[in-house]
Amino acid sequence: MQKRFFTAVTTAWLLASSTPAPAHVVVLPDAGSDRAPACGFTKFVVRVPTEKPIPTVAVRVLIPPGVTVIAVQPKPGWHADLETNKGRIVAIAWSGGRIQPREFDEFAMLAATPKKAVTVDWNAEQTYDDKSVVRWSGNPDSDYPHSQTVFTVPAGSCGRKSP
Repeated sequence: MQKRFFTAVTTAWLLASSTPAPAHVVVLPDAGSDRAPACGFTKFVVRVPTEKPIPTVAVRVLIPPGVTVIAVQPKPGWHADLETNKGRIVAIAWSGGRIQPREFDEFAMLAATPKKAVTVDWNAEQTYDDKSVVRWSGNPDSDYPHSQTVFTVPAGSCGRKSP
């Protein structure tokens, strides 16, 4: 009896621990991880999976303080609307295309990274064809976590001027 209980508990733990984390909107630096060097320039990729049985039709990403977007990469079928505040891009909203169920797409931007080591949060909104919106703005352990990037200490001094 005790052996069966141990086997059942072990099997349940293995199944739970091997289940992949739910997908969500993530922002990834060049290297494809959650880390990038501070005081530099990096291409960021916004990866958007469709998790509902209906298409994603828009995605909006808030640009964290310290990150200065320089340009967005054109995306055929999509339009990028740059939202600014005092000349700084504070959000990018891509719309006009469709990401079908069980598919994902990626949107790219070039940005100057913060001048010092810091962790930033990338809040995002994903809009579906039925006009429902999922806000990816929670803490990493929440049901709707925002993406994060850890900027590491730059090699040498940062000679780049503040944005």
